[in-house]
Amino acid sequence: MESDTGARDADERFAEEARAAGLSLPTARRLDLRLATVVITVLVVGSLVVGYETNWLNLNRPPPNPLAALPGCSDGGISVSVETEAGASASLASAWPALASAFASATGNCLSVTAGASPSGLASLAGMTVDAVVGPVVPGPSNEASLAAATYDVPLLVSPLVVLANVGGSPAQLNLTSGALAGVYLGTVTSWSDPALTSANPGLHSDLAVTPVHLAGPSAADALFTTYLAERNGTFRSAIGSGANVTWPVGRTASASNVTAVVMSTPGAIGFEPTDVCPYLPMGVVCAAVQAGPETFADPTSSEVAAAADLEANSSSALAGGWANVSGVAPANSTVYPMVETTFAIVYRDLGTSYGPLLGLNQSKWLVALLFWVASDTAGAAGRLAETAGYSSLPGAMAIAAEETALNVTYHGNWILLPAGALQEGTSDGGNETGEF
Repeated sequence: MESDTGARDADERFAEEARAAGLSLPTARRLDLRLATVVITVLVVGSLVVGYETNWLNLNRPPPNPLAALPGCSDGGISVSVETEAGASASLASAWPALASAFASATGNCLSVTAGASPSGLASLAGMTVDAVVGPVVPGPSNEASLAAATYDVPLLVSPLVVLANVGGSPAQLNLTSGALAGVYLGTVTSWSDPALTSANPGLHSDLAVTPVHLAGPSAADALFTTYLAERNGTFRSAIGSGANVTWPVGRTASASNVTAVVMSTPGAIGFEPTDVCPYLPMGVVCAAVQAGPETFADPTSSEVAAAADLEANSSSALAGGWANVSGVAPANSTVYPMVETTFAIVYRDLGTSYGPLLGLNQSKWLVALLFWVASDTAGAAGRLAETAGYSSLPGAMAIAAEETALNVTYHGNWILLPAGALQEGTSDGGNETGEF
């Protein structure tokens, strides 16, 4: 009863104050509500401002820079060994040392990177004769068992698998369907005047014979190209299949380093190579637009490659950490450039456990920092060097995956580039468990 009486007294006082101010009771109640709203808003905004100024709530605050914690090199320098896959694209052999050198220069020339090449870098990693391997091949079921421990696959660079053609004349555009490409490499399309080629290219007028050029020996480029054709063409799938070392029924063989030279010097030739050489081609040699969707063609431009790489990074296999199950071929119903090769760094998940005293903590920090820098510095020196070498720097989703993967590398259970207690996505609190990313 006392509470009811108190409420009535408060209501009566409120009504008397409203009448004294010349306001009706409804108007006074609305003003009272607005005043309460203003007070609450001021309190909330004030809290946010205080939080921002004291740095406990800063929506624009950049994330910690893992490279800032790198140790010095007063001991005369730090050396790590990173091997490139000898069967990778011709550009990688020169691109990787340039990237490593640029990182060393940007960080005070503390790091010396031995960058040899091997037919099978994964075998070197299994023998722990190198600290990391760079190339387009990631461990799969066939070679995971040979490795000393679990590894991370850190995406570093992407490149379109470019299809080059020496058709003569000066064609402004060349569209190649998956069916036409399959026919060329099956040997059933033998002339540039074949309707399989001219139907998608009304302006094409060439009587040159078609000379397909393919790579010698096992290569990731062969695997990517044949996977694209096998997925799109049943005849090709039955006759040749897909893989890094298929048997080609026709054509001329070239090494990874001279595909472009062979195509440019051979009238009527057509070949494929994982590098962006399109702006530098002479008259008569064209960089083809390849069939993407059922009725669309895509050029291997940087924007198309970025879109394809983001699509790849957001695939269910990549999100689950299974890069070995990501072929680099875009789905048949997409509109992005359909063949993109990713270069990875393969590194053991816990460097201290895998190498012991052979690879110290300081060396491990510099090694992982190098990988992080190449993957994340898309607008800086790493990105510019990558483009000069015919690669594209990593786009959004793939760059995020690469950074998170590199940051999850540990040394005896502790994150290498993150302070103790930091929490990375995909890991549990405390820094002792790692996820793929």
